[in-house]
Amino acid sequence: MQLNMTDQMTALELVKRANAPEPYHIIELMRLTNEMLMDVPAHEANNGTINVTLQRNIKPMGEHRIYNKGVGKAATTTKIVHDRIAVLAEYSEVDATMLEHSGNASAARQSEAVAIIKGMGLTQAETLIYGDESKPDEFAGLFSRRNSLADPNVVNAGGTGASLTSIYMVAVGSDLFHLIYPKGSGSVGVTRSDKGLVDVEDSDGKRYPAYREFFQAQYGISIRAPDAVKRICNIPATITGEALLDLILDTRYRMPQGAATYAMYSNVDILIKLDKAARDKNNVIYTTEDPWGKPITHVRDLRCRQMDVITSAESAVA
Repeated sequence: MQLNMTDQMTALELVKRANAPEPYHIIELMRLTNEMLMDVPAHEANNGTINVTLQRNIKPMGEHRIYNKGVGKAATTTKIVHDRIAVLAEYSEVDATMLEHSGNASAARQSEAVAIIKGMGLTQAETLIYGDESKPDEFAGLFSRRNSLADPNVVNAGGTGASLTSIYMVAVGSDLFHLIYPKGSGSVGVTRSDKGLVDVEDSDGKRYPAYREFFQAQYGISIRAPDAVKRICNIPATITGEALLDLILDTRYRMPQGAATYAMYSNVDILIKLDKAARDKNNVIYTTEDPWGKPITHVRDLRCRQMDVITSAESAVA
């Protein structure tokens, strides 16, 4: 599968074009624990660390006319939305003496960095789904933006209680749904800084020399077309693969037309049900490689991504 224009605008591809090897490696590691980074393009915020989005509802318009007769005028319905950017950061501190005894100090530091970056990917994924805008350090995630059955973009799977899960389906593009990063950032908001050898304190207040690094990722989300993000909620553990597939197909056909990429995000329990259903529905569900060579399940043209931060302990949406 070749890269389409949307794939070429993901954060990973942007830093690759900018010849920024360190941010590239960080994003490459973060996407191992946050598969949304594989599909959703990243765009520069248009107002510093805030992105001002004009959501526009498009309805049928235009009139046929006959010669010597005019037409009326039309206007779309718009709403302004302000999306803020979160700053995710972490320090790494590794005992200098331990590094000296490791036999390969560079590899030991990199091993620590890899673990931290993967953990940051998990935190980022959790914020993209469950972010709480009432907290000053977060933004509203997809869970809170699609949290009412009165919303036409929320689909009810019929489960009750507090042992439910959700699927999030997105049509991605610059005028649909995308990630945002700070205005003017040449590294898509991702940085890694080597602070060198410093003295740090242990839990007893005693000091020792350590090598310190600082990692940072600045990101947010923007929904420019309301129907570009849909949620199938109230999914019980007892749902059959057949019923799940019906819900996914019904929802997919109600998404905007013309997107280069459509993707869905769910936990592993949902993906297992879909893969099992594929045995009987191989004309609808199939496995192929994504543009980066990773095998991935598709439902029609939906890329099915695994995000295990999506819990199976959600309460019923009313």
